[in-house]
Amino acid sequence: MPRKPVQRRRIANAPRREYAFSQQATIHDVVTHCQETLRKELAALSPDILLNRTVDEIVNDFVSRYTLNVPMLAKDVKAEMPRQEIQMEVPRVSQNRVFAGPGPFFVPAALFTLRIPFSGDRNLLRYPASSFAGYIPAELGDDAVFLTYRAEKPDAEAIKREFDNQISRIETNLEFVRGPAQEWNNRLPSLIRPHVEKRYAQTRQNHSIDLGYAKAMEPSPTAACTPLGIQPQRYDIFLSHAWEDKEAIARPLYDALTAAGVSVWFDEAVLKIGDSLRRKIDEGLARCDFGIIIISPNFLKKEWPQRELDGLVALEVQSGKTKILPIWHDIDKEALLRCSPTLADRVAGKSTEGMETLVPKILAVIR
Repeated sequence: MPRKPVQRRRIANAPRREYAFSQQATIHDVVTHCQETLRKELAALSPDILLNRTVDEIVNDFVSRYTLNVPMLAKDVKAEMPRQEIQMEVPRVSQNRVFAGPGPFFVPAALFTLRIPFSGDRNLLRYPASSFAGYIPAELGDDAVFLTYRAEKPDAEAIKREFDNQISRIETNLEFVRGPAQEWNNRLPSLIRPHVEKRYAQTRQNHSIDLGYAKAMEPSPTAACTPLGIQPQRYDIFLSHAWEDKEAIARPLYDALTAAGVSVWFDEAVLKIGDSLRRKIDEGLARCDFGIIIISPNFLKKEWPQRELDGLVALEVQSGKTKILPIWHDIDKEALLRCSPTLADRVAGKSTEGMETLVPKILAVIR
């Protein structure tokens, strides 16, 4: 009876990459989400942009940002990574041996890794062409795909055949993804230009009307004051949430942030009886540098939180800077992908981390 080999655990801090085409959402879901996001962003076009840029400049900017760039594998520069000696898990009973005890059982083996760089949008290696495609055991890095092969007794020809097969599968899946993506790219100008031209003409016409009065100087945004001459209060963070999540996460987060010296626009701390909810939210969004969005099943069902998110997206677009800090509550990536692939792709905090972890992460971004 062979002696049971030493078991080795996976290194705790070893990087974990996701597999190619492993998301439940498909390229068609991505296109649908892009279309909805584009519609909202076009509706939020500011007069400043329309008055200071040409139609072609605005259209080209939108087309550039919304074009789906399907990755291409750079097979000509693929390279083998340094070989590793590992412990490979094996069955208790095989043709050549039987192990005693409950297991698991490991044997010495070699790990072969092939790195294949790619160009294009990494995200489009995550979403298959259909929900029936299934993932490919190819790990995604930032700019390369990694294929791995574990063997106790390596066979060079078998390893190369497996790698070639996986590369072929990836390229086949990319071709299926490329079709819907290219169709979307071809439609982009016709979706964008008519709307921009209409808004451009309306805005130019509105601003060309001369009533014959003397023109008042527009107040500087930094000098805008209330009638009493007091500067409007600014906030570090706008806290957006569904009211069902207030007790569990929103209020504890507000208390923890304010205790850390952060000024937070929080509905129950700002709104008073008789206030216009829409106007107060608009004021809050305009006076905040960042927005925390507590994304939960409740949030995704509500109208007001979605409007607040739209407002923050518009501020991001106008400033060109990150404004939205998402926190997931009672939701996982798979569920969020079905509703919003773009939101799911953002790095997010999680309510399960606790305030002692979340607050330092937020402070690191806003300060």
